[in-house]
Amino acid sequence: MIKMSKFNFLVLMLTLFLWLPVHAQTIITKISKLKIDEKEVKKDYKDLLYSKNKSVEAKRTTNGFIVPDELRSEEYLDVTITFGKHKLDFSEIHISNFDTVWIVGVDKKPFSNVNSYLVERKTTKSINYIVFILVQV
Repeated sequence: MIKMSKFNFLVLMLTLFLWLPVHAQTIITKISKLKIDEKEVKKDYKDLLYSKNKSVEAKRTTNGFIVPDELRSEEYLDVTITFGKHKLDFSEIHISNFDTVWIVGVDKKPFSNVNSYLVERKTTKSINYIVFILVQV
């Protein structure tokens, strides 16, 4: 049996902790609702994640997707979610927002009261949005 002092044990544990990858945990994004004009729709969707010059279709789960291993270390990702005839593009979503529940939607003219404050110009035809819901465990 090997004898180890408390100090050596702590050094060993610290070394192992620092050696393990920081982003080793799987990141699962749950999409709880898809909405068109504030009405929930039941449609299948595709999600594409982008980082720099790389695009990856995420592996689907029952109600969401898994951020691919090769993109987990990125700080920001771009996302395209396609459902029905809608293709929604979102830029620079922080990686921490992928570990939440999403409500994804599109609001077309006339805009709902919920989203009308987002309209910057009279020429705006639609608003694409994601609501991030942090789930406390």
